Amino acid sequence: MQSWQNQLREALRSPEDLLQRNILQKTDAESLKNLEKKFQIHVTPYYADLIENTTDCPIFKQAIPHLDEIDPILPEWAKKLTQEIYQRCTPWSSDPIGDYKNCVTPRITHRYSKRALLHVSTLCAVSCRFCFRKVQLNKLSPQEELYLSPMDGALAYFLKNQEIEEIILTGGDPLSTSDLSLHRLFHQLDQIPHLKMVRIHTRMTVTLPVRFTDELLKVLTHTWHFQVLIVSHFNHPKELTPLAKKTLKTLRQSGIPLLNQSVLLKEVNDSTSCLQELFETLYFTGVLPYYLHYPDWTPGTFHFRPGIHKGKVIFTQLQERLSGPALPKYMLDLPSGHGKIDLMNNSHSKLEEFHNPKDSIHGTVYECTPPQNRNSSKKQLYLDLYRNTHNALNS
Repeated sequence: MQSWQNQLREALRSPEDLLQRNILQKTDAESLKNLEKKFQIHVTPYYADLIENTTDCPIFKQAIPHLDEIDPILPEWAKKLTQEIYQRCTPWSSDPIGDYKNCVTPRITHRYSKRALLHVSTLCAVSCRFCFRKVQLNKLSPQEELYLSPMDGALAYFLKNQEIEEIILTGGDPLSTSDLSLHRLFHQLDQIPHLKMVRIHTRMTVTLPVRFTDELLKVLTHTWHFQVLIVSHFNHPKELTPLAKKTLKTLRQSGIPLLNQSVLLKEVNDSTSCLQELFETLYFTGVLPYYLHYPDWTPGTFHFRPGIHKGKVIFTQLQERLSGPALPKYMLDLPSGHGKIDLMNNSHSKLEEFHNPKDSIHGTVYECTPPQNRNSSKKQLYLDLYRNTHNALNS
């Protein structure tokens, strides 16, 4: 197999590339040219090889653009609710979880007191169609502070704010940078005495497992004074190839703790049987599933929303089938960086449902006040909108 650098260089980047690989038909490739300008295409040859010759393929749906990424025109009742709850004309936002809103200095998002995000890179091996940063990473200006500024200010911020014990490396994918750059960054982080954990969120285990070379392992397992933890992002059992599982095993045997977070995606993994297989396979490979996210309010991702309630039905069935450590939390990241809530406990309540038989959009309003805001007089509302299909749950 090609080196990870060659895989990135030879990534598929246009409808024409997808047509040449027989992933798209000519008519489909032509119809996507305008969409390509809005949301970039980037698929490694490794991940493209996992695509079966059908649009129902879960890899296809996650990596290949589709006209469904054109956001729907909402019915009037949904527009009114959106305005009331979010004070904007659409529920989707280019900053759905408050990366920019909580940007305290270039490259850092700081929402919680003891941990902060460090935006390391803008590049991913695959531009996932469901990504909550798909707008942010599509076209960055040269003045972009969150992703392209020098690291000096960020490191100074970490040194000054001694309550920060954990730094989460994100992007893009932080492992898209070179081993030398990562070693330099880790050496700088090693100068922060109060730092206890560096958590790396990466989808390279899924989309480019050859990235985990001996040289990278040396960086990750060096005797830094902080612990290194990797969070992978597997969404479907098909992604757990023999090479991916071998990579996970190597990381685990190197002493690196492994967690996984997934996103609940309509017509990709929104069935009990699919998620059971995914979580069991991860668990038996030495990776603990820790979050199953409900999709964020991001432009171009409406077709991935299955409805919060469907996820709760699936999760209830999973509770009967999985060992405790193999069962993640079903989580909702509230818009604008207001925090996460566990959708399977009493952290939220359904207030009202909305649906007009004349349209296909279904809506539910929830009261979702995070634990840290419970004493506030202002309650946090969340509007869940999704296409009202009647597909039965696969059990």
